[in-house]
Amino acid sequence: MAPNELKISTDEHKNRIAKIQNQLRRNRIDALYLTNSTRILYTTGFAHISTERPLAAVIPNEKPPFFMAPHLEYDHVREECPLADEVLTYPDYPGKIHPMRVFARFMAQKGFASSKIATDSVEGAAGGYGYRGLALRDLMRRVKFIDGRDIVDKLRLIKSRQEIRLLRESAKWSEVAHHILLENTHAGLHDALVAVKSSYDALDRMVKKLGQSYLQLKIALSPLVVGFRGQVGANSAIPHAVYTRNKIRRGDVLVSEAGVEVGGYTSELERTVIVGKPNSRAKRYFEAMLKAQDAALKEFRPGITCNRVDEAARKSIEGSGLMDAHRHHTGHGIGLDGHEPPWLDPGDRTVMREGMVFSCEPGLYFPGYAGFRHSDTVVITKKGVDFITHYPRGLEDLTL
Repeated sequence: MAPNELKISTDEHKNRIAKIQNQLRRNRIDALYLTNSTRILYTTGFAHISTERPLAAVIPNEKPPFFMAPHLEYDHVREECPLADEVLTYPDYPGKIHPMRVFARFMAQKGFASSKIATDSVEGAAGGYGYRGLALRDLMRRVKFIDGRDIVDKLRLIKSRQEIRLLRESAKWSEVAHHILLENTHAGLHDALVAVKSSYDALDRMVKKLGQSYLQLKIALSPLVVGFRGQVGANSAIPHAVYTRNKIRRGDVLVSEAGVEVGGYTSELERTVIVGKPNSRAKRYFEAMLKAQDAALKEFRPGITCNRVDEAARKSIEGSGLMDAHRHHTGHGIGLDGHEPPWLDPGDRTVMREGMVFSCEPGLYFPGYAGFRHSDTVVITKKGVDFITHYPRGLEDLTL
């Protein structure tokens, strides 16, 4: 990746494909057939909008990848994906001949009529948008289809230097966005309006600074979003709130969040913010939440299992006598997806390795009153853990 390019380099995508092909050959698998847009982006660098129209990237165990896609994506693949060999197309969905029948014919023409194929969808399509059709497995009965999701997903567990660089750039602008958000937040305003203005102001600053080096790869009205997402006052006790009718008031507890996509990658930064002087109850819950996050952060290092981090946060919450306010695990992997494995959860014994990236976000939620949650993005290093996000975490700094 050139210093001024905020994207994954073609060489890194070539290296990913080479690793996949080596694994295919070792396991005597003839090809990997991918339909999931994130897996296609990770392996080939091609970003697209997944709709009812089937699209697949196929990685043979020796030859270059080829695509099967609707005609409207032909020029897109050709322009955006230098690693693509052939791009085989069909007119549209549902078509006079269903696209999956066309895909079966294409695969046979490429020599896979009686092969062993790993795939992330035996249906042959990502689905969604009301898609219906015969499964590719039923149209190619001589093919042995096996689950191939982990072939890509296990590679994604460890982030490369390029990926971490993009995550750090994302975090930098999340921090700028948070500063702007808190400057714009006042009692009497609706949180959605504060969010739109703050997101615009931060995006305007980012685009002017980064210029042509910036690249957005995922569909969104804005690649930079900062706000409270309805987590205002009593609604902040709903971890995945969407909207609130209420305007911001003095004394409200707010939970902020910022996400900035850079070259497909998004870090996570969230903070608990209090409007006006916090009362003793808010102080107690805020400090208990911060103590739980600190306890979790002390556990991150190579060689320990993910559930150990969650256990540390839970023990801290138990020690504060607030387990009734516990609602979710301590965090999750993050990168191309906002949530991706591994999970900081009692049921996940994945061993942490250098280069893994996580959110760390234990929360406390009190129905009818408020919720308290910080989220930081961290990377596992040789010595332990390093923050990717950098933003004040103390109550004094987060009191408006």
